[in-house]
Amino acid sequence: MLTRLYVNNYRCLAAFEMRFDSMCVFCGANGTGKSSVFDAIKFLRDLATGNCFLGKARDDTGGPVSKLEFTHWLDSRTQEFEIEIEAEGHHFSYVIHLEQTEPHEPRIIKEIAACEGKELYARDLEGVHFDKGRSGFPLDWRQAALASIQPVPERREIQILQKALAALLILRPNMRGVEYESREEHNNPNLNLSNLTSWYRHLAQDQECTDLLRNSLRDIWQDLKFLKLADAGLFAKVLELHFEGEKLLFNQLSDGEKMLIGLYMIHTSLSQGHINTVLIDEPDNFVSLQELQPWLLSMCELMDDNHQALIISHNQEILDSSPAAKFYFWRDNHRSPARAGPFIIPEGMTAGEALLRGWVGQDRKTES
Repeated sequence: MLTRLYVNNYRCLAAFEMRFDSMCVFCGANGTGKSSVFDAIKFLRDLATGNCFLGKARDDTGGPVSKLEFTHWLDSRTQEFEIEIEAEGHHFSYVIHLEQTEPHEPRIIKEIAACEGKELYARDLEGVHFDKGRSGFPLDWRQAALASIQPVPERREIQILQKALAALLILRPNMRGVEYESREEHNNPNLNLSNLTSWYRHLAQDQECTDLLRNSLRDIWQDLKFLKLADAGLFAKVLELHFEGEKLLFNQLSDGEKMLIGLYMIHTSLSQGHINTVLIDEPDNFVSLQELQPWLLSMCELMDDNHQALIISHNQEILDSSPAAKFYFWRDNHRSPARAGPFIIPEGMTAGEALLRGWVGQDRKTES
C-alpha cells in the first residue's frame, strides 16, 4: 500500500508531499496537479521496474524518455522523487533523483532503497553500492538500479520492493479505444484499459473471479445470465454477454456498459488478491450515477491494510457517498505549485455542493 509521495520539479509539483489512506478521493479544478500525481507515480514505477529508461524519444506507454518534464518556472535541472510503501509487513522507502542539462540526455544521479529505515543499497554516477560501499557493480546512469538487481536470497527485501512497485495498477480508462478481439491473455490491464478483453481472458482462468464478476454485474443488469469467451478465429477470442433472450458481443455495448464491466473487473481483481493497489483517473466517465454508486460502495467495503484505491473524480456521487479520505487540490495561478489538503467544507453542506459552488477552493486559499 502506498503511504507517502514526495515530488519536486516535475510539472506543477514542486516540493509536493502527500500521504495516503487505504482509500482516497482527489478533487479540484483542472490543472491543479491531480493527474500529475498519478503520472509521477507511474513514471517512478516504470523506471524502478525497467519499463522505461532515460534517453532518446519519449513513449507514453513505456520505453525511452529523452526529456524530463521540469516545473517551468524553476531554474533547477534536478528532479526528486520519493515514495513510501507497505508490503508484506515491511515499510519501504525509495528515492530517486534525476538530472538533465542541455544538450545532454537525462541521467539518474542518486537512488536509495531502504527497509524499516535500513539502507538496502545506494547508487550514484559511479554505480550501485551494497553494505555501505563494500560491494556493488557499475551501472548505466540511464537505468534504475532497482530494475537491474537480480533476485538472490540474501536480498529478499529488495525483491519485495520490486514486486510491490511493479504491482501498482494505474488506470486512465478510455472505453472508445477498447479492443474487440483478443489474441492472448494479459495478466494486467494497460493504462487506458484498451486490453480489457485480454485481461478478462486471464481472469477467466479463475472460476471464482468469473462468478464474482457475473454476480456483481447482475446487481445492475438483472437480466444478465453469464459472460463467455467465444472463438473468433485462430487464437482470437471475443467476449459475449448473455442476457435473458438476448446475446450481445462486447463491442455492441455502450461505452458506459463497457466501463461498468471494467470497473467491476477491477473490484473483482482486488477482492481476489490479483491486485492490491489501484489508482483510477475519473472512473465516473461514461457511467450514470445510479450505476456508479453500487460499485463505489462495494469498493469501500474492500478497503483495508491490504487493499487500496486512489481515485480522481469530480463526481458529486463519489464525493458525497464515499467514506474515503478526500483531498482537495488547488493552485493560485499557473506559476504556483500544486498543493493538496483535507477536503474542508462549510457546515451544513455536502462535499458536492461545496465543490460546485467553489467554496472549498476559496477556503483552501484562505488557509494557505
